[in-house]
Amino acid sequence: MLTIILVVGYFLFCVGMAFFLDYRTKKRKLNETAVEYSTGKNSMGLFMAFSLMCGNLISSSYIIGNSSAVIEHDIAYQWTFYGYIIGWALTCAYIPIYRSICYKYGCSSLGEIFGKLFSKRVSVCVSVMIFVSFASAVSAQTVIVSNLLQSLLGIRSEVTMTVTIAAMILLALQGGMKGLARINMVHVVVLSVSVVAIFIAVMTSVGWDFGQVYRALEPQGTFKLIGGSRSNSYIIGTLAIQPFVTVVNALSISAAIGAKDAKTAQKAQSIMPIFAIFFFGLVIIAACCGKFLWPDMDPGTAWYTIAGHYGPAMAALASCGVLAASMSTAPTYIMVMSSTAMELYTPLRKSPMSEKQKMFLTKLLIVVFGILFQLLGLLSSDVVDILSNALTVRAVCGLTFTLFLLWKRPNEKSIFYSMVLGIIVCVVWIVYGFSTSPFGIQITYAGGIVALATQIIVTLVTTRSGERSDSYQLYKEARKEMKAAIAAGKRV
Repeated sequence: MLTIILVVGYFLFCVGMAFFLDYRTKKRKLNETAVEYSTGKNSMGLFMAFSLMCGNLISSSYIIGNSSAVIEHDIAYQWTFYGYIIGWALTCAYIPIYRSICYKYGCSSLGEIFGKLFSKRVSVCVSVMIFVSFASAVSAQTVIVSNLLQSLLGIRSEVTMTVTIAAMILLALQGGMKGLARINMVHVVVLSVSVVAIFIAVMTSVGWDFGQVYRALEPQGTFKLIGGSRSNSYIIGTLAIQPFVTVVNALSISAAIGAKDAKTAQKAQSIMPIFAIFFFGLVIIAACCGKFLWPDMDPGTAWYTIAGHYGPAMAALASCGVLAASMSTAPTYIMVMSSTAMELYTPLRKSPMSEKQKMFLTKLLIVVFGILFQLLGLLSSDVVDILSNALTVRAVCGLTFTLFLLWKRPNEKSIFYSMVLGIIVCVVWIVYGFSTSPFGIQITYAGGIVALATQIIVTLVTTRSGERSDSYQLYKEARKEMKAAIAAGKRV
């Protein structure tokens, strides 16, 4: 009963907070334009920007999936996640790049940044990448929340799915991106408290002697980082490609645009890998202790099972933590998809739209995408694999952009064709390879190699040796202008 009260209460509290923030926003006459509504442009402090970035980091799939992987396999099973941590650190170098382009050209989204640097068709490719990866991620979080409510309340899945979809849409609608960032601040606190509490509980149970846990589980291969459940080729492919999933993370870009200035955005991003190592390190340690204490537990429900051994209060706290993770992720993804669609649609109109029309259409798209993409979760129960595979679509974009920055020679054609072919390959692998890798080739290799090979070949064919592309010149001009503005004491 306590779990039901706390989880449902927290669920309703978040929805109520969203309505309150929306009311306050309207009263203060903020978010008067669609861009301000969907980005919170230049208004977020450090913790707010960091909390928005955490909308991707603290996905409940990682909490449940990581603990499950430790119980069923070993810590090597999570190499994809380790690649993401490296990527979150790497993204610190990209934030000033994105911010400078936004400063010079007035961009307000990832698609606009790539559109300004390269072309409209490249912008469309980036938008497709956002939709493919975010659609799967939204559906994954919806399924997890719906299943949690169903198990607690004992009611039909159709009802909990309907309630979940409605709540996620309401959270996305109320208060805009800045409102979501404020709610995410609460989610980060709740989630951190739940994980720390479970960590302290299991460590107390083993007498704060993790050495005995290691000695007991080491012969089973639980701590084999190399030579465990993942092959060496898988690990190499993950380290070579998966970090680039995060460098074009639309939520990091949204937080970078929403942050008060470039320094705030970069500081927020720099906290991400530190928080990830600390936070998920506690999850993995708690799972290892749980495996030592209760070796017969079901891997799929390991996180809840471990918490349940410490009474209803801890079980309730664990459930609230998982709920916080999902509710921080899905609404922000829905918001980003809506603004991305607006960005694609607006140039197609023959007549310009008023701000009132833009705002209405943005909110309408939130409702449409919220319903459509959340229902995708009903198509498959293997939500963690869907999420992991879909995120590889981002790696295609991240890889091509990184090579562009390092080589300086790739032009619009090479960027466009590498993205198109890379995305097509990833989509084929996602559709036909949920549980297996088509032709025995991992999606990381397939998408990454095709994208990079295409970029290199097209660049060599269409440019001269030593030539710098026009796109690279635009990027350098933007960086130069922003550095000059910062030196002059301007807040940019």
